[in-house]
Amino acid sequence: MESLPEVAVPLAVRMEMCHAALQHLADRAGADLLHLKGVAAEPRWRSSSGGTDADVLVRPSQVRRFVAAVEAAGWQRRSRFQTGSPFGHAQTYWHDHLGYADVHRFFPGMGADDATFDVLWADRGGVELASVPCAVPSRAGQALVMVLNATRNRSVEPWPASLAEDPLADEVRALVPRVGAEVAFAAALGELDRMRDHREHDLWRAITTGSGRVEEWRARVKAQPTLAGKVATVLRAPLVNTEHLANTRGRPPSTREVAQEFVDRLRRGAVEIWGARTGRRGGS
Repeated sequence: MESLPEVAVPLAVRMEMCHAALQHLADRAGADLLHLKGVAAEPRWRSSSGGTDADVLVRPSQVRRFVAAVEAAGWQRRSRFQTGSPFGHAQTYWHDHLGYADVHRFFPGMGADDATFDVLWADRGGVELASVPCAVPSRAGQALVMVLNATRNRSVEPWPASLAEDPLADEVRALVPRVGAEVAFAAALGELDRMRDHREHDLWRAITTGSGRVEEWRARVKAQPTLAGKVATVLRAPLVNTEHLANTRGRPPSTREVAQEFVDRLRRGAVEIWGARTGRRGGS
């Protein structure tokens, strides 16, 4: 039997299908889902690179059931919430036919509770992706998402600056306190210093200035709202992110490679601490 020729699927089409598949799983699991960025966003709020994965935000109280549905459908987890980013906000999944998807339990810079999701959900709009109805944030919500995302990634995208002259600016500013985004939005505007008294201040300073890993981990601990969260973050700091190693190597790391990375991690931390101390002495 003659084999059929392979046909390349355009990236935008694949991403729409990825969003549609995730929405189907959310419907089956009874989970509320907001589709973010990329093909789900209005054209003006899409990054210049276009993106290569599908981003979705799940109602926090429904994350467990949605993730269970995703994994039962054959998606392979490539990162965990706790290790995926300094904010611990998303898990990355891979599907052999649909590509990558980022499942967010909250959006970095916004609140992590159901009340924050309720605000975005109440003002939601809708789009069709691969002929499947999908919920998206309001226009102001989309703008805020992209501004915070550009700030976190130290992107060259012009949104933080251009938003000041946009008719939508007042709506975005009104949304900021409703979703607990005051610190992140101040960072976007270059006004982070006025948020020094907030526990998230140091983390956003570390993220936006490219500070060292030791300072970032200190900021992560400070940003945790509970004692249990602070303790868990301290205990996790020296551990090797084996999923990251597997992703960079294309295979599970060996015990030897994990041990080497652990030693290198401690060495880099010691060098960074020593450099910071000698720098302070030199400046005094």
